[in-house]
Amino acid sequence: MAEDTKKTVKKTTKSKKKACWLNSSACKISTVFLLVLVILITFAYFLYPLAIEFLEEQEGVVTVERPVEVVIESEENVVIDVVEKSMDAVVSIAVSQIDFTPGEGIVDTVSNIGSGFIVDPSGIIITNQHVVSQRDADYKVITNEGREYEVIKILQDDVNDIALLKVEAEDLVPLSLGDSDNLRPGQLVIAIGTPLGEYAGSVTTGVVSGLDRSVTARSQGFWGVAKTYENVIQTDAAVNPGNSGGPLLNSSGEVIGVNFATTSGADNISFALPANFVSRRLDEYRRYGKFLKPYLGIEYQMITENQARVYDDVVPGVLVRRVVPNTPAQEAGLQRLDIITEVGNEPIREAFANIIQDYEVGEEMKLTVWRDGEEIQLVAILEEWEE
Repeated sequence: MAEDTKKTVKKTTKSKKKACWLNSSACKISTVFLLVLVILITFAYFLYPLAIEFLEEQEGVVTVERPVEVVIESEENVVIDVVEKSMDAVVSIAVSQIDFTPGEGIVDTVSNIGSGFIVDPSGIIITNQHVVSQRDADYKVITNEGREYEVIKILQDDVNDIALLKVEAEDLVPLSLGDSDNLRPGQLVIAIGTPLGEYAGSVTTGVVSGLDRSVTARSQGFWGVAKTYENVIQTDAAVNPGNSGGPLLNSSGEVIGVNFATTSGADNISFALPANFVSRRLDEYRRYGKFLKPYLGIEYQMITENQARVYDDVVPGVLVRRVVPNTPAQEAGLQRLDIITEVGNEPIREAFANIIQDYEVGEEMKLTVWRDGEEIQLVAILEEWEE
């Protein structure tokens, strides 16, 4: 019994020693340290892949030690550069009117009505024909710097809604014309103009939404005449009244279109005339001092292949709605209800107005005409359109 008691006493003493060691401050600190270390290792194990991915995404980004960092993306740089280089060549088109009003007397007011852009340092400006369509009005060109120039000459191409203005100036900053035949849907475009006749130098951006569009636009007023423009550019760059005549630029700062129309009741749909129309007219002006307009003398409507399939007595082509008296069309023998199916033995696959513009004044135009179920051949000698 005495020996058993001694053993029990020894065991109890050892247990007390162990309990005292576990309750010590060093033991607690060590335990906490181990727990923290385990937690950190666990977090590092799971967070390491996420950290690597984050660092890879941030690779190449330059940081500056400033309270607020502004990062400009590459596309923004393109737009900013184009705008800075082009802004001085974009102008506002204004009309000057003299009115007598009670309480104010005779007032000479200048109102911005559209936009334009310089294409020659000697004072040649391009805008829309409908912007300067009033024959008896006095027009002015106002630069981005606020300088005003009287318009001394206006040439108009109402078929393509293009006008050339001449002012007395030197050393103006011009824009370069690009090749609108090389455009692709999705291409970045920049529009600059004076929307609402008030906010000069406004910039909008977008993309080429579509090509070879056909648009019917109506001139101002209830009895305004509707005109159809073919082979135009569709874009989602915001264009408002007052933007008409302003440039549509590509990422190289070249003019690839002239903004001329937007839609009512729909957003993000605007249209521009291809810059190649402008290049052709500009070449004519520099060579002849005027626009040469080959003239056939018909009013017409295009009939597409899909439209023609619905009817047995209709073929795709140019439906002659009216033949103007004493014109090349009448002399060639064209008649009302004729359908022109070919020009120069080539099927009509583009706007008929553009086909006519490809001919010279005095040149023969060979026409294949569908009349009463038969094809006949006619030849028209184009004349110059006299305004």
